[in-house]
Amino acid sequence: MQVPVPNLLTIMRPNPVESDYSFTNVEGHIPRELNGTLYRNAPNQNVLPKGGPGALHLFDGDGHVSAITFEDGTARIRSRYAKTPSFIREQQEGLFCLGTLGADADVVLEDPPPNFQANTNAVFHGGRLWAMQETMPPFFMDARTLESQGVWDYDGQMLGSASSAHPKIDPKTGQMIQCGYQPQAPNLQLYVIEADGNVSQAEHVDVPWASKFHEVAITENYVVIPVGAVDIDSGPNGSPGPLAGLKALRARPDLNLRFGIKSRDPGGPVRWFETPSSHYIFHTGNAYEMNGTIFMDACTFVDMEGMIENLKHLRSGHADVRSGSYLYRYEFDLNQGTCTATQLSDHLAELPRIDDRQLGYESKFGYASVGKPGAGTFRGLIKYTMSGEILAEQAYIEDQFVSEPVFVPRSQDAEEDDGFILALRYDASGDRTGLDILDAREIDREPYARLWLEERTPFSVHGSWADATQTGHVGS
Repeated sequence: MQVPVPNLLTIMRPNPVESDYSFTNVEGHIPRELNGTLYRNAPNQNVLPKGGPGALHLFDGDGHVSAITFEDGTARIRSRYAKTPSFIREQQEGLFCLGTLGADADVVLEDPPPNFQANTNAVFHGGRLWAMQETMPPFFMDARTLESQGVWDYDGQMLGSASSAHPKIDPKTGQMIQCGYQPQAPNLQLYVIEADGNVSQAEHVDVPWASKFHEVAITENYVVIPVGAVDIDSGPNGSPGPLAGLKALRARPDLNLRFGIKSRDPGGPVRWFETPSSHYIFHTGNAYEMNGTIFMDACTFVDMEGMIENLKHLRSGHADVRSGSYLYRYEFDLNQGTCTATQLSDHLAELPRIDDRQLGYESKFGYASVGKPGAGTFRGLIKYTMSGEILAEQAYIEDQFVSEPVFVPRSQDAEEDDGFILALRYDASGDRTGLDILDAREIDREPYARLWLEERTPFSVHGSWADATQTGHVGS
């Protein structure tokens, strides 16, 4: 059953503005402990197709990165487009000429470049700001100015045609673990980028079928690879890349969700664990090892056909009410070779995040964006424990949408939940975008501060925090 989702088309509509200003419309007070930059990325198509923004797929749109920098109780925002070769070409033509998942090109070019949109996530690592989308290689931007620097091929070691928008950074080693996928075999690739930005590992991984590998999880010693109950029908002549692959996703009720547990050592073996259900995972929260067992929480889709239909129609203002995801805990007994899956909550939940200082290691708390049945996703936030207890929940506010929660510690040695949650909020009644600064221990209380942007921005799903003391020049 499809129902209109209030204002979803509205909140995702493009607004091609590049900003640079200090916040003046601030409700409350910005905590002085915040010193660093919140990076956000969003699809923000600059040249629209003839069919307008409603013709675009959920994943369509030029990458538009924002940097909100905090220093001594003040905040400033800068936003710039990720000026990939395809972005530049379309600006030169002045026409929607490259085509996307949702809309064919209005004018066909004789020599079109790959349509690299870099619109999903922005992460600082190895002295560089990564703007990423899973249908392309990483794209680098200057972390301070957001000037575009170019596409990166993993220092010539790139094995596939694209890589994920969800790398995992080990807080103890500084290593970034990144995956990539493609419709053709070998379907999955893994990369390790050291803290200094050098690539130390690039390898293919054999998987049971060509699924949509949105992201992996990591522990101290392993990579956890979810293989969901969807596959990619590349057709009789194959498929040129992930963009075509996304168009050919098929629900596979005859396949059960499986997990590959791979040693993080180069060429390490993979052990496969199968669940009893045909489910799919976009986003994992955290994974860690304890006494021979790996524990992992993730937001899990239980209806594959509904999920795929949702991907097609969500951008146009409709959602399939069957296709929500729920918080699950997975336990992998490495000694017995067994896997258990437990649903933790009846909340529709997505975009789980933790204190990134605990990523891959034992953690107590998680945060997620939650939905309301019949009213769509991203309507509030929850704080939960790894055992599924809901510790706090924001009150639902009509016509307001809340993005992924990003945790920032109050100090580098603060306890796990002693810090702040940063989340963008769209207020449909005023057609405006704000940034909430919440107490991570009491997210159901009024925010410390709400910063209103001078312009509405397209709804931004993913982002990350870069601390000024860690990155050096960021925020200067």
